[in-house]
Amino acid sequence: MSVELLLEKARMGDPLTVADAETLLGATDADDRMAIYAAADALKRKLWGDRVTYVVNLNLNFTNICELHCTFCAFRRTGQERDAYTHAIDDVVTKVGHYAQSYGISEVTIQGGINPNLPVSYYFDLMRELKRAYPDIHLHAYSPQEIAHIQDVSGRSLASIFEELKAAGHGSLCGTAAELLVEPVRSRICPEKISAARWVEIVSAAHRAGTRSTSTMMFGHLETLADRAGHLDVLRNLQRDTGGFTEFIPLPFIAPVAPLGRATDRQGPDDDAVLLMIAVSRLFFGDLIEHIQLGWVKRGIAMAARSLHCGADDIGGTLLEEEISNSAGSAFGAYTAVADLAETVRREGFVPVQRTTLYSVQVKRDQESGIGDQSPTF
Repeated sequence: MSVELLLEKARMGDPLTVADAETLLGATDADDRMAIYAAADALKRKLWGDRVTYVVNLNLNFTNICELHCTFCAFRRTGQERDAYTHAIDDVVTKVGHYAQSYGISEVTIQGGINPNLPVSYYFDLMRELKRAYPDIHLHAYSPQEIAHIQDVSGRSLASIFEELKAAGHGSLCGTAAELLVEPVRSRICPEKISAARWVEIVSAAHRAGTRSTSTMMFGHLETLADRAGHLDVLRNLQRDTGGFTEFIPLPFIAPVAPLGRATDRQGPDDDAVLLMIAVSRLFFGDLIEHIQLGWVKRGIAMAARSLHCGADDIGGTLLEEEISNSAGSAFGAYTAVADLAETVRREGFVPVQRTTLYSVQVKRDQESGIGDQSPTF
């Protein structure tokens, strides 16, 4: 089926198939690509008008010691390396307090390596102490890989793990560690990680427990276009089953320092592939996964701005102290001020709206910039 007919199918509200998505992701004609971007933009505007959201958040990694050896990761350290670290809970609480006072953060995103020396109690105590100190800050914490580690060590059920995390103050689950949820490419890039089936099992358990999560995909490494489309299908099927995803965040592979990048000539996806991923995911998900974001830390503010015309409705967060992308060779820094995020959105002709993690509107004035963008809840 031609690109034109596939876009008409999407405009009529008919779900795209995996084969349809593969065709659109592989579009090489410039006019076809522009038509795909325009169709995705039209759907985004139908859902959200001219609003583009952002969140004031801190990215916090509590340890970089990890027993896994993922080929795309330059963040991990062994316990013997000079720059290896594991933060004590009191130190994490102090760090969050600094950013809460100085920047008015509404969210802390918390992840770390799979450190075999950390007791399971650490994961729960960290939530408990942070929530006690900062009850109004949303704790967007842990990936399915970390949840699997907690389960493997403790022998507990997923339901009981999420129940205790929620009681401790956990707000939502990071939808990372997904990478590519398609074999055999998954086992080639991260053979020690949980399987695609277990990732789905853990995320499904979180959603059943009332814990929302993001969803992600890392692309532009060893996968094919069919693999990319297959991953989107896994996420769409899971969303149809649980409705628990808040957003989709495609993550372009960052090659310069990653082991996979150094060992091969893979340089990550080009700009057209990134924008096509944004646009096709918008058309493929329709209103099932309502929010789509190209995080600026992966490809820079300029590309994040372009994505707003290709189906994305969120420009990400301030990302104070981002480490993982920068460790892999990202050249775009670890922080963008609220004023700069808002000005980027305005410059593209949209209305900037500060949001919470779960996409209600954050109406308090930002302490750093004085910007108090407000909009009706959506």
